[in-house]
Amino acid sequence: MGQLEITPLDAADPAAMAAWHAAYHAAHVAGRAYSTPWMLEEMRADLTADRPGSRSLGFSGHVDGTLVTTGLLGLPLMDNLHAADVEVHTHPAHRGRGHGSRMLEHLEGVAREHGRRTLRSEAATPYAGAADGSGHPHADFLLHRGFTFALGNVMRVLDLPADERMLQRLADEAAPRHAGYRIRQFAGPVPEDIVEPFGALVGAVQTEAPTGELDVEPEVFDAARIRADEEVFAASGRTKYTTVAIAPDGTVVAFSEVAVPAHDPGRVYQWGTLVLREHRGRRLGQATKAHNLLWLQRERADLALLVTYNAEVNRHMIAVNEAMGFRPVERLGEYQRTLG
Repeated sequence: MGQLEITPLDAADPAAMAAWHAAYHAAHVAGRAYSTPWMLEEMRADLTADRPGSRSLGFSGHVDGTLVTTGLLGLPLMDNLHAADVEVHTHPAHRGRGHGSRMLEHLEGVAREHGRRTLRSEAATPYAGAADGSGHPHADFLLHRGFTFALGNVMRVLDLPADERMLQRLADEAAPRHAGYRIRQFAGPVPEDIVEPFGALVGAVQTEAPTGELDVEPEVFDAARIRADEEVFAASGRTKYTTVAIAPDGTVVAFSEVAVPAHDPGRVYQWGTLVLREHRGRRLGQATKAHNLLWLQRERADLALLVTYNAEVNRHMIAVNEAMGFRPVERLGEYQRTLG
């Protein structure tokens, strides 16, 4: 067998992109009942995007002309300039031959070229396994290569449609705690009149939500970045449904949003949910999540499964999700490595 040859992916080349995604997808779903891979159209939109907030670089690993492993490097461009996000996916038929290790080394080298000192990655492991994923090949691949466990998340799923009476009850129970606050909803792009305060809210998720030992700083989401990201959402076939809470002084203080993918039928993904620290204790997280799902179900009766992730230490949000009927199915560990 020949040596692994690693080359940059030309995501604008339909054949190259299709081959890359086929290997990535096969690796992502192997042995997992609830895997969440990006679809071909979504990955193409991300890899071909020219946007101010981040840049994604793909790499293909071939042996004798066969694509056996894929690499993905994410580079923040407006914040967290010390970090790079890495993903390695080796086709199940070609594992155990060192291809993934070679790809990870290559991604590390590219990250260094871009001046990054911290690598971040994730690994999905069974829910019944260890909290840090140790003992499972996905996590051990990182742990045995210098990464340390930084934050544990749990994937939870909810079969749709959820009981509307239950959702309405959750919304009604929360309402007296935030009298004077206004609930507002929108699908797709963020309305122009709240785009700046909404961006500040979304940017706070990186540090206001539990981060464990992760080396992260707040993200910058100005109007230009939000609009550029919205173009990528549209190109990827994703539609966001968002509910925000607005304080009596007009400040956007809480939000919950889901993304409905056009190319992953029946699925919907919970994205951010956050309440600004000074407005917590008013059940705004519960209210925005319940209102958002009520609205979504009335708009999209074709959806069958809602997927969310929560840090294990985020007991408040876990309690809200459990009250809504979510059940745990898998772990997602976040790992990092400091480059010497």
